[in-house]
Amino acid sequence: MNVLRTSSEDEMISEFLKAEYRSERFSEQIKKVMERLLLDDSIILFADLNNINENAARKRLLGEFRGYGLNRDLFENFPKEIQWSVCSFAGGDLNSIRYIDYSYWNELSQGTGSPLTAAQTILNGIEIYDQSNDGFVKAAEFIKGGGKFPRPILLTSDSEHFVIVEGHLRITAFALVPEKFNNIECFVGKCSGDDLGKWL
Repeated sequence: MNVLRTSSEDEMISEFLKAEYRSERFSEQIKKVMERLLLDDSIILFADLNNINENAARKRLLGEFRGYGLNRDLFENFPKEIQWSVCSFAGGDLNSIRYIDYSYWNELSQGTGSPLTAAQTILNGIEIYDQSNDGFVKAAEFIKGGGKFPRPILLTSDSEHFVIVEGHLRITAFALVPEKFNNIECFVGKCSGDDLGKWL
């Protein structure tokens, strides 16, 4: 893993929302929250990180949508003190990336939390909770064809071991074609080990 540049909470939030907005799983949910908050999709698709009001609106949106800053849902006990960077990863770094502690990902990875183990589960044709693996396979084919995904978002305390915050499907797709996980950019948040442990 190589640090390319520093980032910010505002940029992380913007990228998180952009990825979820384009996600088949979360798109309709986020659009309903945007309607309730009277927000136009331009605040996600054409984000101006220099606009204080926009940044505040996006933070509120992520809070209403996934619990960010409200200590609930995905962001329950999420670290408050985080240094954000954009980093480049190589194929071998997949060994150091783990899923969040969640039943589906635990089962898919056979209790290891490893996307590489999950990829083997998928290749073996095993479906978890009767959920189709087609999305992973399609995403892997997209990658093999040269397709580009939004940057996944990871947390770390030591810059050696990483936990996925956003981008579980994408990282799993890369695990199916690990040779394509070279010079792949991710947002990485660095926090204390204690704070990371409270979130996991």
